[in-house]
Amino acid sequence: MIEPKDVVIAILGSSAALAGFELVFLGIIIAAYQSYSGSVPEHVVQPYRLTGTALLGTFAVSLVTVAISLLWLSNGGPTGLYGWAIGLFALQLVAVFASATWATRMVLWQ
Repeated sequence: MIEPKDVVIAILGSSAALAGFELVFLGIIIAAYQSYSGSVPEHVVQPYRLTGTALLGTFAVSLVTVAISLLWLSNGGPTGLYGWAIGLFALQLVAVFASATWATRMVLWQ
């Protein structure tokens, strides 16, 4: 049987790694955004701003997941936080996949 502590430690490490992964995609979007000159119309750069904001939001979800996992570990494993850690990690997986897919589509197929 897998102990809840082992699950939370795995979530903590995975969430931190995925947060770094998100920063890579955010860096790609920022670099693409900065490649345009200042005279480019707003409608051209607006998708990059929206995608950057979404990636930053996904990064924030990753950090909240890390914080909840750390709080669970430091408080001796309260039951309520365990469910939150698992739920946030599931949300994080979906958000990371969606934002990475969207950022890749923007940079490669636009």
